[in-house]
Amino acid sequence: GNVVLRTEDLSFGREFALGERVNLAFHAGEITALTGKNGVGKSTLALTLAGLLKPISGRVSMDESMVPAHRENNVFTWKSRDLLGRIGMVFQEPEHQFVTSSVRDEVAVGPKSMGKTDDEAYAIADMMLERLNLKRFAPANPFTLSGGEKRRLSVASMLAAAPKVLVMDEPTFGQDFTTWTEMVRLIAGARDAGCSVIMVTHDEPLIEALGARRILVSEGE
Repeated sequence: GNVVLRTEDLSFGREFALGERVNLAFHAGEITALTGKNGVGKSTLALTLAGLLKPISGRVSMDESMVPAHRENNVFTWKSRDLLGRIGMVFQEPEHQFVTSSVRDEVAVGPKSMGKTDDEAYAIADMMLERLNLKRFAPANPFTLSGGEKRRLSVASMLAAAPKVLVMDEPTFGQDFTTWTEMVRLIAGARDAGCSVIMVTHDEPLIEALGARRILVSEGE
């Protein structure tokens, strides 16, 4: 597919650069795995790609057709409503993205924000909850779920919004075989629908099952 997201001489980090002058392109209908040892900057790079962390220098940009009106092509400068439907982020700590008081409402947020009616949004939410074995928790507060359940909920809520680029930090951590398998199917479905999926992961079977392109992140590069 076409290039939907790219880095241009990107230096990323927080207090100091973890990687410098990085030039990468991410394509529609492609899955990319960011791999490497703990602490080398994979999650920091993921947050930067999602427009949630300011680059030290350089920029992250999208295909010109996806740039919101009256915005420069630099995703960090966009507001949250500009990112909606363009770039979604599944955090390493799922609690960071919960904004409602029920599991069902959480998954419906994205579709509603994309202009779906309440009936349409909740139909999408119910389907996602069923697939990720969360339907019985529909009325529960997201913060009462277990760690693995919270992670599945965070994935469901982002997939429901159907972004063009989906950045995921350890999406399969803490899952049993059944939910892991369904997660693989959902990620593959997003890819087949044209989404560019970028995953931070140590899960080698996940990388192999999805035929992901692998980018090794190591210290300083």
